[in-house]
Amino acid sequence: MRPAPALFLSGIFLLSLLASCKKENHGSASPPPPRPTAPNVYVLGTEGNVALYWKNGVPTKLDSQAVLAVGFNSSSLAVSNGHVYISGARPNYNGSIVAGIPVYWLNGVATTLPDSSGNASGNAIFVAGTDVYEAGSTLYPDTSHVPYSTPTADYPRDGQRATIWKNGMPVSLPGYGVVGLVDSAKYAVRSYEDYVNSIYVSGTDVYVSGGSFWQPAHAGYWKNGVRVDLTGSLSYTASNGSSGFPNTTSLFVAGSDVYVTGYEATSLTAPVAIYWKNGASHFLSTDSINGSQATSVFVSGGDVYIAGWQNINGYSRATVWKNGIATTLTSGSTSSSANAVRVSGSDVYVAGSQWVAPGHYVAVYWKNGIPVTLTDGSTNAIAFSIQIE
Repeated sequence: MRPAPALFLSGIFLLSLLASCKKENHGSASPPPPRPTAPNVYVLGTEGNVALYWKNGVPTKLDSQAVLAVGFNSSSLAVSNGHVYISGARPNYNGSIVAGIPVYWLNGVATTLPDSSGNASGNAIFVAGTDVYEAGSTLYPDTSHVPYSTPTADYPRDGQRATIWKNGMPVSLPGYGVVGLVDSAKYAVRSYEDYVNSIYVSGTDVYVSGGSFWQPAHAGYWKNGVRVDLTGSLSYTASNGSSGFPNTTSLFVAGSDVYVTGYEATSLTAPVAIYWKNGASHFLSTDSINGSQATSVFVSGGDVYIAGWQNINGYSRATVWKNGIATTLTSGSTSSSANAVRVSGSDVYVAGSQWVAPGHYVAVYWKNGIPVTLTDGSTNAIAFSIQIE
């Protein structure tokens, strides 16, 4: 009966030896590599009469006072460290006049911006470090009572002015219109009709794309408040007196290169997609009969990506141009449009909308050409902006 304890001790020794071997093997093995984290996809748009944004497909509605169709373009959304910034406006009911109050939303909470005109809106937003830049316009509707001083004076009430708010402080940009004397009697003044659609901050330089609808119209951008006219020889007057001129839609800065997208009315029938690099114009299509438009630009690794649409065989096609080569994102009887493009690593994201039978557009973004729908098609919806973080 005495050998049993020795057998028991041998078993303990064997288990201890195996455990020590496991610890040694575990300690010498390399830890498994971390799994790559998928980026977050943020999209701004509308569904029915509601303004909202999606984070990875989950919607967050803005407050009911968000003005639709004001501030919604490819530059209306910015994301910084998971915080979501959206530019726009709220309605300001003043008697029978509905004006705008400029705001931006931070994670769904509105911040009202100062405005002396009583009618303003934000159209684009950019976050650089702790600084929040919003670009838009302020409208001074009453120009008839502005006192005349000199033909070139900058009047305090002179139509629609391009404006930048940096951390809430407004600064007006010099307009493209001609203010001053209209007739020899000095009874009235001309007014600005400037528009803004994008803002980009690179180091200490602030770029804003836009232009003017005042005839003769201009397409251009401002760099640190100085106008850069992109119109060149693109404007024309047809034999029937109608005018054609370019318009801008977005802006991107890569190093010392400035890219601006837009469209040019090259005939009386339809516009043509265009972009400018450092002021030189490049047409993305030669079809002035069916029409096309460039809406957004993003530069990654030397490659230039431009989103937009072109009409093909009677259907609008969401399109992304990479270095001038077009790829359409829908085919058949499905109409679509692309409003924004962003690149993350090797992945290309394009936000827009596409038609779904029996009769609505759905908000959608394409990742490398594969659609991801954000709405169910029960009501019209559009995706205007996209950011990846």
